[in-house]
Amino acid sequence: MAGFYILQGGSSLQSMTTAGVLTTLTLPTGVLLDSTKRPRFATFNRYVVLVNSPTRPITVDTEGNVRLLCPRPPRTRLDLSGATAGTLSGTFLAKQSFLVQDTDGNLIAESELGPATTAVTISSKMLKAAAIDLSTDTVSASRLYRSTTNGTTYFPWVDVDGNTQTSVEDDLSDAGLQLVAAPTLGTPPSNLTLIAEYRARLWGVSATEIDTLRFTDASKMYSWPSTFGLTIGRPGSDDRGITGLISRREFLAVGRQDVLFQITGNSSADFRPVKLKENVGIEAPDSVVVYRDTAYWLAKDGVYSWGDEGIKCLSDGKVRSWFTNDVTFNRSEFKNAVATIDPVTKKYRLLLAAVSQTTLNRWVEYDLEHGTWWGPHLTSGFTPSWTATLIDGDNLQIPVFGSTNGFIWKDQSTRTDDTATGIALDVLTKFHDMQTPDIQKYFGQLALISKIQSAGTLTITPYVGGLDASAGTAISADMTLGRERLRRLGTGRFVQLNLTNSTAAQDQELYGYELEFSELGRR
Repeated sequence: MAGFYILQGGSSLQSMTTAGVLTTLTLPTGVLLDSTKRPRFATFNRYVVLVNSPTRPITVDTEGNVRLLCPRPPRTRLDLSGATAGTLSGTFLAKQSFLVQDTDGNLIAESELGPATTAVTISSKMLKAAAIDLSTDTVSASRLYRSTTNGTTYFPWVDVDGNTQTSVEDDLSDAGLQLVAAPTLGTPPSNLTLIAEYRARLWGVSATEIDTLRFTDASKMYSWPSTFGLTIGRPGSDDRGITGLISRREFLAVGRQDVLFQITGNSSADFRPVKLKENVGIEAPDSVVVYRDTAYWLAKDGVYSWGDEGIKCLSDGKVRSWFTNDVTFNRSEFKNAVATIDPVTKKYRLLLAAVSQTTLNRWVEYDLEHGTWWGPHLTSGFTPSWTATLIDGDNLQIPVFGSTNGFIWKDQSTRTDDTATGIALDVLTKFHDMQTPDIQKYFGQLALISKIQSAGTLTITPYVGGLDASAGTAISADMTLGRERLRRLGTGRFVQLNLTNSTAAQDQELYGYELEFSELGRR
């Protein structure tokens, strides 16, 4: 299959080609997708690993085949005995595992080994394994391991293809066994909520072990030994535990809401968390984006970056109030924020919920090159649910929105949110006090200066009086004139203007405005 993307639409898993062709993928037996949860992905070699929304972790290969990340281990022990005449003599033990293989027979996943058999002693017999457990999962084969004569170490013995055969017998000699002993495997948590790839291992967090960072054996995405886990921060200090993972080229960071740790070490024997930053954590796991080896994410008090120059807050200054008060955004919904990088304009794009709202109905952008913030923006044609960057059929990178109505939307140059919904202009100016805030003034004619358009009007609502002034009668400005003198505004200590227009495909480019006034005396 050519290049494609993996999407979740409701409770279905789909692939989408760069030409926009959708194909619904078949899930493994017994696996369902929860439409109320976001899918979270990691890339491991030629597989995409998907967690959080499926009831069990799954993988998708380059052909669109969906498989379990790892099948469950056998539930019962083998029944080992001596069968017909053969060459084996001594005492033996055996275990079973389940295999998932690709169409060429290459190993994709192997379950943890099942329970050991009772030791059996035979003399000049074939060794028979009966009661081979049949998996409730979709598997390719069972692998049986046995000990050497009178030994206790297990080695691969025989593979039983399919998932129907319940017995096999064989008298392979000790010398014929594979030289490498049975691996120490483990079953991944079925309820993984976070996932990342770092140094040929998967790293994840489960919903029931929120303070523990689990990781796999090297180069084995299916092997999650129970001893491979790191406690991050103070267990039980909050009800969210680990809230995000950041995987850079040479670094892995794991965050709670108020602290960031870096994982150091080179193997399972010496991996350990080292505190990277106090009082800065990860608030939204889906806000984490790594672009050119610099990470960007949303914390409690704003947006941060972590690159070669260290950790920096990008929102301190003019837009800090966006993230530290309850005027612009609903901070209780920060944990659900979603972000991507627009590689065309080189901006970090962040979806947020407006104050008192729970849907991601606003978005802001941070310009990576100029260090400027843009927004908050409103898209009226649909309600966004996520954002990402895709590559189209011309190999061009395009930023897109996913929407709650099941469509994918891309940026366009036309002045509409879809085909007919206008992009609303809504600008609220500062309170003008003419440097005399305690003096009553008469505000005369308002003059608007703008680019001359072929058509269109701008609605101007004045607020004249004190800081609690009510809206005055709206004024309609003609955008075809370039400069227009409008009516007088009236008496008050302050004046504020609200400029609005939501006409579809109508440009509005404002250069400024002039406001006559005269002081009436000190109050």
